[in-house]
Amino acid sequence: MNLQDVPGVFVVGDASSVVHDGRPVPGVAQAAIQQGRYVGRLIARQLKGRDRKQPFHYADRGNMAVVGKNFAVLESGFLRMSGFLTWLVWVFLHLMTLPQLQNRMRVQTQWLWSYFTGQRSSRLIPGATHAASPVVNAGRPHRGDSSTPAHGISGGHDEHIGSGFRFTQPRRLS
Repeated sequence: MNLQDVPGVFVVGDASSVVHDGRPVPGVAQAAIQQGRYVGRLIARQLKGRDRKQPFHYADRGNMAVVGKNFAVLESGFLRMSGFLTWLVWVFLHLMTLPQLQNRMRVQTQWLWSYFTGQRSSRLIPGATHAASPVVNAGRPHRGDSSTPAHGISGGHDEHIGSGFRFTQPRRLS
């Protein structure tokens, strides 16, 4: 995971191309987490003046995916499961892998709200906005042009998008 010909620079996760036992390591979160831990320990050993003990070893813990509301699939070795119980396992594992209790509580609250109300929300807080910004103005008409409906972010208003997402832009104080 060292950048070739550049000592002290490492590449992990999706940006890396790692081969383990003659096969490429998949570009998934569990591989990136394992690579990050390995490189972190490697850097700590190097700072203490020790050499690398052993090469990176990828441990495939299986795959899980949510397919729909209340339904997930699991594949780990010979174990294959799907359904509501698998979905509950996915929710539990996902929440437990979040780094802080505060994040777990926030995500759990958002998921419960979404589950029971059917409303999904997202908040985008862009940096400085300019009238000519292609990101802010993407997909909406110029101000004063009411011939087509507005989509996306508008100046200081909440707009509900067809997908159920809510985008909010802070109002300028001037």
